[in-house]
Amino acid sequence: MKRAALGLALTLASCGGNDEPAPEPSEAPALGEGRLPLQAADFPALASKDCAEVVQFYLEAIGGREWDKAALVWDDPVIDAQRLQAVFADYDFEADGEAPVVEGAAGSLYCTANVSGTLTDPADSAAAPIAGELTLRRANDVPGATADQLRWTLQSSTFVEKLERSRRGEP
Repeated sequence: MKRAALGLALTLASCGGNDEPAPEPSEAPALGEGRLPLQAADFPALASKDCAEVVQFYLEAIGGREWDKAALVWDDPVIDAQRLQAVFADYDFEADGEAPVVEGAAGSLYCTANVSGTLTDPADSAAAPIAGELTLRRANDVPGATADQLRWTLQSSTFVEKLERSRRGEP
């Protein structure tokens, strides 16, 4: 079992409590507008072998309301920018994570990140904060593995609602 250092002590985008407008999400433009949507290859952090870097990228994207960037970590057509926005847009988000645990199994590596950060509902200040766990997977440097198979992708998240990969397409 290997522990990776997770340098998270993030206070991420907050919906309420200040007079500044929330930052605009950086949505990927439609193909018809002459620009391609974001790709995982556009972000070096997504190619990192350090699971903590990918977790931090995801948490920063969710906190910054950059749904298109967060969806790249899932690499799943069912969990896209619109679905992430629908799940997380109504919450304030603060994250403080501990070091993820990385374990190997049958040609794959699994990374579990317990994020002690919280999602709070600004419309219900009495609601208890919600903590969550992220589980990521990547191929374990097996011969012939593609770059996509060698990058960490989210398999599940327990924030707000249980999100899991659809298993459509590649495993």
